[in-house]
Amino acid sequence: MSDLRQKTKTFYNALDWNKPVTFGDLKLIKETVSADLYVENLHGTAGGNDRIGDLAYEIELQESAGSYLFTGNRGTGKTTELLRLAGLLKQSGCEVLYVDMGEYIDLTSPLEPTDFLITLMGALSEKVAERLGIDPARENWWERIWHFLQTDVQIKEVSLGVTDGVSLKAALALDPTFKRLLQEKTRGYLSKIVELARAYALEIVNLVRTERADAGRKIVLIADSVERLGGSSAGEDIRKVFRSAAVLFDDHADKLRFTGLNVVYTVPPFLAAVSEGGLSTYAGGQIYALPSVHIYEGCPVPGQPCQPSERGLVVMRTIVAKRYPGWAEFFSEAQLNQLALSSGGDLRDYFRMLRNCLVRAGQSQFRVTDGAVRDAEYAVRADMLPLAEDDREWLRKITLTHECKLPSLDKLPDLARLIHGKRVLNYRNGENWYDVHPLIRKDVGVEEVPAA
Repeated sequence: MSDLRQKTKTFYNALDWNKPVTFGDLKLIKETVSADLYVENLHGTAGGNDRIGDLAYEIELQESAGSYLFTGNRGTGKTTELLRLAGLLKQSGCEVLYVDMGEYIDLTSPLEPTDFLITLMGALSEKVAERLGIDPARENWWERIWHFLQTDVQIKEVSLGVTDGVSLKAALALDPTFKRLLQEKTRGYLSKIVELARAYALEIVNLVRTERADAGRKIVLIADSVERLGGSSAGEDIRKVFRSAAVLFDDHADKLRFTGLNVVYTVPPFLAAVSEGGLSTYAGGQIYALPSVHIYEGCPVPGQPCQPSERGLVVMRTIVAKRYPGWAEFFSEAQLNQLALSSGGDLRDYFRMLRNCLVRAGQSQFRVTDGAVRDAEYAVRADMLPLAEDDREWLRKITLTHECKLPSLDKLPDLARLIHGKRVLNYRNGENWYDVHPLIRKDVGVEEVPAA
């Protein structure tokens, strides 16, 4: 293999967006990259605005346990920031547990508080067992809840092959039919399941404190990946999933709190766009939202184009330089700036386009051409097309107002779909504002990607 080909391969694999950055000695996720690659104040502004630092300090200050909401578009570096949160909390003496809820729930079908609480406690049970090397409480949660479902709910008639706690866990994650039947059978037992979940959570808290010989230790559970609700769903199915998320985290907020156990829930980003007070009942009184990287100076005057931020472009170039210091062998600075602006500050799209360019570079003496940059932009843009006419009109309005106001609650699933598909991006420099992804601006009748 030639030297340049090996360099290309190294550069390409350094841009793996599926591996978050880890901090300290907390091994919460198997596949991670070193904290040396982290760019400080990545999502903030020159004046600070560290949402994760705020959240960590909020948890530290609260005397009682609370539930917290955290969100961010796919591709903003959310899991990396959650791992940073875990590191900050550990420094302040907390016991931090991390759960990828995508391993426990079917993200393509609607959630209800009963099945969500069942899977959340099951995940907590397993993570505590891994951390302490012992079986938590008197019996693990899956065994306990399966006994309840058999004796009280009498779920046996719709078990579909589910015979014990182990198969219950698998069915909830993999079998939408069983999950739907379980939801139907348990709706009348919500208060009892909440009671069981709270009692179990308190047992876990007391067990951890006993094992650590620290009666005042704060226990924090980070429940990640819930923001990915919707997954590959389409049509009316995805509308039902989005509605279920709004109902779960708004109408049932009181059922997601536990004595002694702090929980940080990741939630779909559309909730931050439409919440008008209902979700402020969570600890901290807000949704902690992680915006896209601030590649623009701030919210523009209505009708005016976004102005590129030199600081934001430096941040985006620094991300690349940390992962591959020799990037200038392949890209010009202008090309990196162009791709940063085309991404709208979305890290996943940025890495995707960089990788696409590197694949093409081998056909141009390993130097990225401007044509390769245009092709990379087109490949990402194609994921967001075609646009329905009503979507186009709504997106045009967002580019003019930089707000995500709903004309009616009936339109909530449509807004959720646009944000879920990253057609709409969130920024928080100067104020909280929204804009259409730069690669589809011309498709909604406004200016294309601004020049660097």
